[in-house]
Amino acid sequence: MNFLSFLFCSALLLLKLISTGDSMDIIGGNKAKPHSRPYMAFLIGEEYCGGTLIEQNWVLTAAHCPLGKKDSVILGAHKWEKHETTQQKMFVLQAVRHPDFDRCTKSNDIQLVKLNRPAKMTASVSVLKLPSSEKDLEHGTMCSTAGWGITKANSTKPSRVLREANLTIVERDTCRKKYGEKMPEAVITKNMLCAGPLNSSKDDACAGDSGGPLICGKDLRGIVSFGPETCGNPDIPVVYTRLTTAYLNWIKKTIDGGF
Repeated sequence: MNFLSFLFCSALLLLKLISTGDSMDIIGGNKAKPHSRPYMAFLIGEEYCGGTLIEQNWVLTAAHCPLGKKDSVILGAHKWEKHETTQQKMFVLQAVRHPDFDRCTKSNDIQLVKLNRPAKMTASVSVLKLPSSEKDLEHGTMCSTAGWGITKANSTKPSRVLREANLTIVERDTCRKKYGEKMPEAVITKNMLCAGPLNSSKDDACAGDSGGPLICGKDLRGIVSFGPETCGNPDIPVVYTRLTTAYLNWIKKTIDGGF
């Protein structure tokens, strides 16, 4: 890495990355109805992250979430710390980051986690199917996200219960401008989506929510990736990895390969 690249990467790291300690959690928002999002996964490794169960033994999350063999995955949780009868506790068998993930810029921030055993499908644990094709989203599209991330910007403790927030898609040019005002080098690509709080609310993703889903309509459209230093800022949206055709093909190829 040359000196200019080092400066660029150092500048980008001033952004609040979305994983506990450096990641995202739900600021504001509401408590989710218990087990109303049965596809949610809570990943416990070096940091806390969210994820989405997309096959009985595969979870989709963000590449910047550090995960290794034997790290824990909890499915069917509402209060993740409690011994709920709905919970299924598993381990990471294999974590597969996208081969082109860039830790500096957070491009290709997508990762697949293979579980040590298939999940049992119940009312509290079920798969959220991937979209059949990519769809870019227009400015103003209503979406939502969920996670066990921090609930206060100055906190480091994950939420005890699953929380959710409603968001709206922000057009990329506006998103680029918002980040450019603080960091001209920041790049928001077509492989990313930006979504922010509705109107002047502070509902948002924050640390610990990294890897969680962006749901638009009933479809999975993105993965919580990174955001501004201060969560719940209605002026600067959070950035999500967009599920493009290329990413959908990579997911299928990886799962079919078994790893």
